[in-house]
Amino acid sequence: MRNATRALAVIGFTLATLFAQTSSGAEDYIRPQWWPSPWGKDDQLGALNRLAPAKVLEATALIKAGQIYDLGHVFEEDMPLFDLTPGHRKFTVSVPGAPSWGPLGANRLAWNEDYISGHLTQDGTQMDSLAHMATVRGDNGNLNELRYYNGHSHAEIGGGRGFSKLGAEHITPIFTRGILIDVAGLKGRMLEAAEEISVADLEAALKRQGLGSDAIRPGDALFYHTGWGSLWKTDNKKFNSSTPGLSIAAGDWVVGKQVVLVGTDNWAVEAIPNPDPKWFAPNHQKFLVENGIFIIENMDFSKLIDAEVYEFAFVVGSLPIKGATGSPVRPFAIR
Repeated sequence: MRNATRALAVIGFTLATLFAQTSSGAEDYIRPQWWPSPWGKDDQLGALNRLAPAKVLEATALIKAGQIYDLGHVFEEDMPLFDLTPGHRKFTVSVPGAPSWGPLGANRLAWNEDYISGHLTQDGTQMDSLAHMATVRGDNGNLNELRYYNGHSHAEIGGGRGFSKLGAEHITPIFTRGILIDVAGLKGRMLEAAEEISVADLEAALKRQGLGSDAIRPGDALFYHTGWGSLWKTDNKKFNSSTPGLSIAAGDWVVGKQVVLVGTDNWAVEAIPNPDPKWFAPNHQKFLVENGIFIIENMDFSKLIDAEVYEFAFVVGSLPIKGATGSPVRPFAIR
């Protein structure tokens, strides 16, 4: 039964319908209206509006040693995938011909090309676009009631060939100050499946790192380490089965910090399944849908943790795939 429940949860996650307002008490969480955006009714950048030249200079000032820390995983066939239908979801790289072309010319030059197949924008280390999640505010079948960031309805922007607004092409290059909160380090262990991280946990971890909660500034990129990433390719089944993550209150705390994005070492920014069964992925709703805060999932913090680096210049770029729900990324930190 537990496996079936988790499978249904992941199905809901991948269909980008964050939470249907059918549970009793739903009205105590779902905001009646979260639009227009503070950056205007036509805005598609969300919290990226908080980035400015001054923020780039603030991040640059943190670079003292010129050390680069890779924060992403390698994209490969045996990485964890949410394979809801056995054999259906795969990631493959195919090189036709090998070599694909040639030899040509007197110098007999040959070259290779490849085809990449898979759920490229939502597997591996990836960043969600604002088209990834929506909330149903009324009847489940009414696409005018399936609402995204800035109040856009699915009837208005959705489609089988990508989204006309909020797609990954609107994720601008990011260079900003990054803060890593080592919750696993605070607890001295990997967090458990579906374990929630409280505001007190975040503040205690920051204090342990010599930082106060006021160290997080508007426009920062905020990351938290659960240790769940240690399961990557060592126990893919367990990695996919659940996630520890931020409580609803901790999500509110993050929103209050006015960050540009949140990143973690697993595939969600909340506990799945949620300890309160009436909620599914409430922080995805809170961040993407209501506040335009971007999310990076499946990150690798091991190099930062080993070096005890918690404040750094953070850099990430995404593929500007028009209408896409996300993008593969290769994030990195510089000190």
